[in-house]
Amino acid sequence: MPKSLNILKYFIYAGIFLIPFIAFIVSSSMFFPFITGKNFVFRIIIEVVGALWLILAIFDGRYRPKKNWILITLTAFVGIMFLSSIFGENFYRSFWSNYERMEGVVTHLHLLLYFFVLGGMMKTERVWKNLFHTTLFASVIMAFYGLFQLMGVFATHQGNRLDASLGNASYLAVYMLFHIFLAMVLYYRSADYKKWIYLFVVILESVVLYYTATRGAILGIIGGFIISWILIAIFSKNTKSRLIHAGLICVIATMIAGFWFLKDAKFVEKSPVLNRFSRISLQERTTESRLTIWKMSWEAFKDKPLLGWGQENYNLVFNQYYEPVLYKQEPWFDRAHNVFFDRLTTNGLFGFLAYIGLLGAALYCLWAKRAVSGFSTKESAIFTGAFVAYFFNNLFVFDNLISLILFVVFLAYIGFRSNGAKQTQPAVSSFNYGKAMAAVAIGAAAMFVIYYVNVPGILTSRAIIDAFKAQGQGDAKGAFENFKKAIGYNSFGKMEAREHLTSFAMQVYSASSLDQAFRNEVADYAVEQLKKQNEEYPNDIREMVFLANIYNKVRKYDEAIAVLDNAIKISPKKQQLYFELGTSYLNKGEYVKGMETLRRSFELDESFEQARIIYAVAAIFAGDEKLAEELMKDYGGTLQADERFLRAYAQKNDPEKVTAILLKLIEKEPGNIQHRLNLASVYLQKGERTKSIEQIQKVIEMNPAFKEQGEYYINEIKAGRNP
Repeated sequence: MPKSLNILKYFIYAGIFLIPFIAFIVSSSMFFPFITGKNFVFRIIIEVVGALWLILAIFDGRYRPKKNWILITLTAFVGIMFLSSIFGENFYRSFWSNYERMEGVVTHLHLLLYFFVLGGMMKTERVWKNLFHTTLFASVIMAFYGLFQLMGVFATHQGNRLDASLGNASYLAVYMLFHIFLAMVLYYRSADYKKWIYLFVVILESVVLYYTATRGAILGIIGGFIISWILIAIFSKNTKSRLIHAGLICVIATMIAGFWFLKDAKFVEKSPVLNRFSRISLQERTTESRLTIWKMSWEAFKDKPLLGWGQENYNLVFNQYYEPVLYKQEPWFDRAHNVFFDRLTTNGLFGFLAYIGLLGAALYCLWAKRAVSGFSTKESAIFTGAFVAYFFNNLFVFDNLISLILFVVFLAYIGFRSNGAKQTQPAVSSFNYGKAMAAVAIGAAAMFVIYYVNVPGILTSRAIIDAFKAQGQGDAKGAFENFKKAIGYNSFGKMEAREHLTSFAMQVYSASSLDQAFRNEVADYAVEQLKKQNEEYPNDIREMVFLANIYNKVRKYDEAIAVLDNAIKISPKKQQLYFELGTSYLNKGEYVKGMETLRRSFELDESFEQARIIYAVAAIFAGDEKLAEELMKDYGGTLQADERFLRAYAQKNDPEKVTAILLKLIEKEPGNIQHRLNLASVYLQKGERTKSIEQIQKVIEMNPAFKEQGEYYINEIKAGRNP
């Protein structure tokens, strides 16, 4: 091989062996630091490595991947995903996704290229073993990171559940899951001291997995091991091995049965992890919501059964088929929390079958082609268990870049083994002008792709963070300039930049300390950008709500009402839309329309207490206090510590009820001086001047800095004047 091609080979291997360490990247200077840095680095590495591999494969046929069922199925899966996105609801979002997920078609194209590179370059068992040891080494570091979190040395990022540098406990769990099975494969292969090292890795990472408290992954790995051991017990030719693995199955079954009988014991109740398992039931809040979401997903699938709604368009499904009972959950879902339903809804039946086909192709290569692949019974069984565990986990969560990378590595290795000792094409070392020109074209294309796919998104992400920093430092103008810069890069990140611009604009518009012209400029720019956003994402009610919010803020109530009416046509069962629309009517002074709108929200699910309260408040505004009292008679009445009722009765000029609510607010928040000042004002309005003075005196006691102003008010009141 010419020296130049040999250099290419080593650069490609360097990229392949760097990828396991992507999991440690946390980019604090970028938006969604646990997601964006990993994804952009992976893309750049694959783009560079992929271009070098294509050049190498052109000149040397030995580095071209061999056809197998996994390669065919994975290519079909990504191809169908691409088609579903073309014919789906929003190709731009499907292709690029957003910062929070970064799992658009562009990511899957990179994963497919990664698979081809592995298939072309990883031609020997030795080089695969080196890669396995590299990724296991990285996983051990990650496991110790998790243990240090457990010991309190490092902070967790998601409650008390371990998440290491992945930022999400379920992401760390599936990362551990893959490496536990990989260590088990190497354990079964080894006959020397190394097997005990692999066993240590299994135990270490099982402990970390346990403390992620991720039920799907833990149940998946238990089920995966049971399946593996059953297969070994059935197909192993070694009697001793069959008996040992049958015994292991009995041990696991006994432990599961024991936990079931002891699930109400105190030690289970006190354990944050075991307690999560003891609460599993169809009536559990999480379970109920998942079942509802899966039902919605099924309905959406039936509407677009063949190719689905397009990759990354599940948010549209969630909005259009929203069920009111989901008010207990967060308002916006972009995943079904079940990869199979995600595939059905976003990629249709064809995409779903291709996804399942990946499992089928892997199992075919593991079992039907053992004569060619040379897989032992134990190897095939453990890899099968790994896929069972992974797919079971995917019944309850969704993928992320790191889990997808590991999935592709497993598939590529099994594909490599299934090809056996096929003859490779002979190397071609002689110079060829056409091939040289192709290499130049590939290099130029790679540079374009690296810039176009990554640089605008990276710059946008950093500009958003710069805007947050400026905002946190009180530099409103600096924040505004950074938001404009972020949007100006015109990357896929402009969607999230505009959303955060909206929140910023609403704060600025309320800040009386800022120049009115600047406040208007920010608000006008936010409206302009959100109108563009709604044109680019025409059926996304989340973007409609952002636009309606800014319209309400600048008192353009008719425009807000028009936007929200359109949103309700798309998602007629989502209470939040009625809340926003009802508020628009109330702000406009059309109290009866506001009350009727909020009644519709309440009637969608009368167990939603906030919907009841908001409806009752609207009834007060509309003059129907009897209805408000009826609605709230079993829920604390209307005279409760709630500023919404306070504003309603203040608008109706009912000082007695305003007084009663303020007294309850003071009881609830005794340190809030504004409540006492408001009460002093109401007492003064009622002519109870002594009580008004008493409240001001209490404010002075609580806040000595208020003394001068407070004494002025007191003197004015004593003089018979209303300050």
